Amino acid sequence: MIYPIDYRVIPVSELELNKNEVFARLQASRGADLSLDFECVKELEKNILCKYSAVRVPLKFEGVKGVNCGFGTVESENLRKNLSGCGEVFVFAVTLGVGVDRFLNKLSLTSPANHFIADAFASAYAESAADKAEEIMKGSLKCRPRFSPGYGDLALSCQKNVLELVNAQRLLGVSLNKSLLMTPTKTITAIVGIEND
Repeated sequence: MIYPIDYRVIPVSELELNKNEVFARLQASRGADLSLDFECVKELEKNILCKYSAVRVPLKFEGVKGVNCGFGTVESENLRKNLSGCGEVFVFAVTLGVGVDRFLNKLSLTSPANHFIADAFASAYAESAADKAEEIMKGSLKCRPRFSPGYGDLALSCQKNVLELVNAQRLLGVSLNKSLLMTPTKTITAIVGIEND
């Protein structure tokens, strides 16, 4: 059974930043004495419009390395191993929105230091958004860790089909260029295996 697309807006107040993720993005050591109360981050938060779209689909294993997650068959030993013991998957995309890109572009012209800080926080917020979307989708289901195109041996070229499956252009305003980079840039796509009972 293919379920209808789940589309939601996630309020910024529901995104929990992982401080270790922030420290890593800022290239600071964990537990460093670093104030996280930056003015540019407060402005960044005002520009976040976090949305996700997801679909739950049957999973099929084909041939030796083939995996079909509803958007066509891809060959990936790593994804197949990750999804072993699963019968369905969530396929999703989550974005912080184009306002974040505009804000970061403006900062890159006016303050490289603030751009570096805000970009690090935006990346951490994108990860937090993916975590929150996953939490909403999974509910009480037992699932595998998310797996994104471009990770391991899963080709980045399947990104196009993932975005089409979740109707990301219409629902989220996410597009893909010829280099397979997504706009808005703070966007994450992933596959999450749902374990069999």
